[in-house]
Formats: sequence, structure tokens, C-alpha cells
Amino acid sequence: MFDLAIKRARVVGEASVDYANIYVKDGVFAGFSTEVLAARETVDADGRYVFPGGVDPHVHFNDPGLTDGEDFQTGTMAAVAGGITTVFEMPLTVPLTADKPSFMLKRREAEKKAVADFGIYLALTPDNSASLPSLMDLQPIGFKAFMSYSPEIPMVKDGELLEGMRAIKAVGSRIAVHCENNDLIAFLTAKLQSQGRDGPRAYMDSRPDYSEWEAIQRAVTLAKIAGVQLHIVHSSTPEGARIVARARGEGHPVSVETAQHFLFLDETDFERIGPMAQCNPPLRAAGNADLLWEAIKTRQIDCVGTDHAPYTFEEKLAGNGSVWKTPAGINNIQSAIPLLIGEGLARNISPVRLAEIYATAPARIFGIYPRKGAITIGADADMFIFDPDEHWTVDPARTFYKQKWTPFEGKPVRGRIKKTWVRGTVVYDDAGEQGTITVDPGFGRFVPGFVWA
Repeated sequence: MFDLAIKRARVVGEASVDYANIYVKDGVFAGFSTEVLAARETVDADGRYVFPGGVDPHVHFNDPGLTDGEDFQTGTMAAVAGGITTVFEMPLTVPLTADKPSFMLKRREAEKKAVADFGIYLALTPDNSASLPSLMDLQPIGFKAFMSYSPEIPMVKDGELLEGMRAIKAVGSRIAVHCENNDLIAFLTAKLQSQGRDGPRAYMDSRPDYSEWEAIQRAVTLAKIAGVQLHIVHSSTPEGARIVARARGEGHPVSVETAQHFLFLDETDFERIGPMAQCNPPLRAAGNADLLWEAIKTRQIDCVGTDHAPYTFEEKLAGNGSVWKTPAGINNIQSAIPLLIGEGLARNISPVRLAEIYATAPARIFGIYPRKGAITIGADADMFIFDPDEHWTVDPARTFYKQKWTPFEGKPVRGRIKKTWVRGTVVYDDAGEQGTITVDPGFGRFVPGFVWA
């Protein structure tokens, strides 16, 4: 007998959408059939889509040390309510996740709090390349580096980045890189500040699109030299996607994600919303989103990540008078996948391709496929029921965020997540005004990073 049956589902597989019943045993997908088979629990999908649970390669839950903005409990609650069942958490916390004690501190906090499964990044810093072999028994999902200044992690210069890439290649891991040209940004920022400019337009002018794609080109060049697997995070530019696509076409192990906010918001939204829409890289010109959607269609962009990066109201509103005082980060994880699917379907992108970019592709890139990222026999039974006919409006008061704000407030959404499962256990149910988390904190499990043989 199966543990769970989901009947009358439009199952979004890796190659097609099929009408079938889904059967789960011992937390994994165990069968698909048009026949009604015995199960201890049965859920009727009533002809709605069942998509694979999302794999978010880029979240900031700020745990430990900066948890006024978010932590693993509230962050993963919002994730599963948004259909995301596995998250990879970035190292920009206090202490910085750059060695064994800091990694284990974060893992213990996550194991107490998370309701989604999770992987953990280590930071690549200017001085820790030599210690990487001793860190691999921690099984990080990968290493994260910044090519531009960040208040939470030391940036790496080109020589340090190349040295780190070679060390990461040697230990069989991968590197994710935030690509912006620090010298250009510093020069333009100083010039704009000297002119007394301090509004959203000044911030966007201080970090132009070429400051990003130029850095992507350098990162890809260095990765080719090192032979390392490279992942470009939150690319906002079609030029960056093309650079990566060319290198990938030449046989290099490189990939690129965009972030959902670049697919739905632009410079006019930044000017309208203010500090709550400030992020790095910044929102781009009107029309840029259409180019990114086209890059998704043509497979130049591999996947999406939310870059969910919460700060407190007080921290964000410090920039009401000057963008130079505002920390860059956006709350968006709970609405990201419903927005993506609803808009993607409206743009005639198939459900299969949509599932690939938010689930299957990141699982493959980070070496956790086929355990995660697809509805297939033997995979963890991570999934959600999606009703494309329900329309709603983003209301931060009805989210699980610790800080109840989002630049997507008031955004209409086409399609609603009804239930989410992690490893065959329902973790979210769309019941009541806010929805319900149906498992206790600590249900989520650590996902070890794959190491190349």
C-alpha cells in the first residue's frame, strides 16, 4: 500500500504534462498511474497542476546573527507557502560562514528551525583558499564570492578570485559569483554624490548594466582558465546571459540565474516604491524584463533564484532621504513561483519549461538531481498543487515573512498554490486567511553538496 495518492492531477514531468494519479511511498515518488491504487491518504487534485517543488539556489535567511530581518523558520515557512521546497542559503551572516565553526553553527540553527530542506554555502574570501580542502567534509552546496563591495562579505580581487577558483576546482566543488565591477561603481558613486544626487535614478546610474556584464565576462574568463564550475547569480542583463550561453556552448561548465524581481519590476517601480525596491544589481530599464523572458525561452538563462534578502523596516527606510543609506535587498520568496508560473503561462512558456527553470535546472547545476527538482520515480516527493484559475493580490500582511513588506505589494498574481509537500509530507495548506504550515520547525533536512569525483 502507498502512503499517499494524489489523484486526478496534471503532472508536470520533465518532458510532458500527463493526467495521472501520483503515488508516494517512504517519502519518494513511487508510481504514476491512471488506475486507482490503495493508499493510506488520498488528496484530490481535481484536474489542477502538480508541479515539482522549487529549488531556490539563492536565499538570505540571515541566520545566525542578523535574524531581525529573517531566519530559517520564517524564511522556509514563506518558501514552502510559495512552492519552494529546497533552499540554498548564502554565507552573508554573523559570523560569516567561512570556516567549520561558522558552518556548523548555521547548520545547527537551520536544523532546529527549517521546514524546507536546505543546503549551505561557504564564503570564498581573499584569504581562505588554502583552507578549502579541510572544509569539504562539511559538504557545502558551493562557495560564494563577491567581485564588488558588500558590507557583509569581503570582496575578492581578480587574482584572489582566480586562486580561489583553482582551489575550488581542486576540491571538486563549484563557485557562485556576484558580478559587478567595483571600480566602475566606486567611481560613478563618488561622481553622483559630488553632484548631490541621492534618489533612485542616481543609484541605478551608479551601477549601470555594463558594470554587471563586464564583470560577468571577467568571471567567465577566469573560470575557463581555472576549469571550475561557475554559476553567475541574479543576472539582470541579457548581455550577461549571452556571455554565459556562449561559454556553455563551447563546453565550459558555466550557468546563470536571473532573479524574479528582474522579470517583474523595473526602474519605474524603483522610483515609485523607493527603498523597498532597492537591490544589487539594481532594477533595470523598462523593457529589460521582456529581454530576460526571451532569454528564458531561448535557454540562454538556465534558472531563476529569488535572492530573497530581507532587512528590517528601519534599515530599509533609512534610505528615504538618500539611497546611499539603504541596504540592498528584496523580500519576495513567497510570491516568486506563483508569479513566475502565472506570467510564464501567459507568455506561452510551457509548464515543463517553467518547472525546469525553477526546479530541475538548479537541482542539476548543484548536483542534487534526481533526488530533487523533478517528479520522477525515486525522487523525493517534493511538489505542490497549483490552481491556474485562482487570481489574488500580493499582501505582505498575509505572508510568513518576519518583516511584512515586499516591493510586490499589490501585484496581481495568476494562480495559487494549494498544498505543498516535502518528502511526501504536506508542509503547507492554503487554508484560512494566511494559509497553514502543517509541520513543526526542524522538519527540514540538510542537503549535502555534491562533490565531483
